[in-house]
Amino acid sequence: MGLVRESDKIRPYDFQRPHQLSRTQLDALTTMSATFWRSGGNFLSAYLRTPVQLQHMVVSQVPYEELIQSVHAPAVLGVFQSEPLSGLALLECSPGVAVTMIDRALGGQGIGATAARRLSDIEQTIMRRIFERLLGLYSDVWEPLMAIHCKLTSMEHNPAFAQVAGEGDLVLVSRQQLTIDGNRGQMMMVWPYLNIAPLAEAAVRAQLVRDGSFDTVDVKRAAMQKHVESVAIHGSVLLGKTELSLGEFDQLKVGDAIVLKNPFDQPLIMRLSNRDKFLVLPGRSHGRVAARVITRKGED
Repeated sequence: MGLVRESDKIRPYDFQRPHQLSRTQLDALTTMSATFWRSGGNFLSAYLRTPVQLQHMVVSQVPYEELIQSVHAPAVLGVFQSEPLSGLALLECSPGVAVTMIDRALGGQGIGATAARRLSDIEQTIMRRIFERLLGLYSDVWEPLMAIHCKLTSMEHNPAFAQVAGEGDLVLVSRQQLTIDGNRGQMMMVWPYLNIAPLAEAAVRAQLVRDGSFDTVDVKRAAMQKHVESVAIHGSVLLGKTELSLGEFDQLKVGDAIVLKNPFDQPLIMRLSNRDKFLVLPGRSHGRVAARVITRKGED
């Protein structure tokens, strides 16, 4: 076997973080994420009565502790659950852009905050409504593939209080650059593995159906099963067992009878590829010696 020094098809595997999404799953989730953000941008433009530009940045898997370190307090964080999926997920918006959206929602000119600050109770209520509408669109995007119901559970300003994963866990992050009235910031959604894995499987399955590859997978599976079923294996029936000393074995001659240990009225053992598999009864069929299978070995 040769040593492969460089290959684009080989990627590092972290045994400390075994739950990693494949490239196919990431591509499928990127497509679904783009659909959601496009719907979200249209909603924000209509709701705030001003053009809202969303520019895709990245969909990536990062350690949760690294993500938390990149989010500085005070922040605008919405923790939500997607029933019936397990775990919590996160929706985040830059404070400056959040203040711009709040000002627009109240009929203002969209003046952003000059410095990051914690939102007031009234401002948090407005952002909660915006987040809830975005999560409704998120549920609608996934509806054809998997029925989920998203519910905003809390609004936080400190990322330490928005714990959706363990420090050593990998999370999937979808970042978007958001521009409103000249004010730029970012929005992102964060999913832990347990929350996003079922959605990733559903997205890949839908993509295979669209590409016409799903039927090909079934055909290949059926062909492989047929091939395995046609493989020949050696079968034998064990008539019985006994023990002989070397002296007794040396004195054996034609006509001697050897007494086996198993009773004559008990079923025999049928072996397949040197493994005990079935209990059988001896007999004859069409002039040949035969054995009738009565049960699997070890089953009642």
